[in-house]
Amino acid sequence: MKDLKIFIATLVFSMVLIVGFALLSSRDDGGEVLVAGQLVEGIEANPDYYDLGEVPINGGIVTKEYEIKNVSGTTVKLKKIATSCMCTKASFEIGGRKTKFFGMEGHGDKNPPVNIEIPSGASGKVVVQFDPAAHGPKGLGSFERSVYLTFSDPAGIKELKFDGRVIAK
Repeated sequence: MKDLKIFIATLVFSMVLIVGFALLSSRDDGGEVLVAGQLVEGIEANPDYYDLGEVPINGGIVTKEYEIKNVSGTTVKLKKIATSCMCTKASFEIGGRKTKFFGMEGHGDKNPPVNIEIPSGASGKVVVQFDPAAHGPKGLGSFERSVYLTFSDPAGIKELKFDGRVIAK
């Protein structure tokens, strides 16, 4: 009975930590909480998904690009870039301006704001790098990853996705 109580207490504590971390990590630098799944309107991605297929673990970094276009009729501001995993990094380029590569936030680390304005009708690109060897041999198998672009004016998140299967070749 004592072991069951400890297990339940640990489970509840873990869930509180996970929910709290999710809420804190979704804050922008202005202190506003962006609800997961709150999609920004007026931003199109071409494509918004890649199927990488089989990716050899020792094949080196895989790079993909997504075109991002502002079709909103007003200027929007890209506030932050983050990824879903440490094996993935992303940067943004527009009009000769490039950000550094940003990765996953967590363990107290926060990606700094980028604060890039994207005029109506303008396009930029997100460059994504995936390292299939980042997780070592335990990283073999299927994966799904995301890049999160957090916007303000209007506020919301554009999610770019890719997936595939890391193989031992």
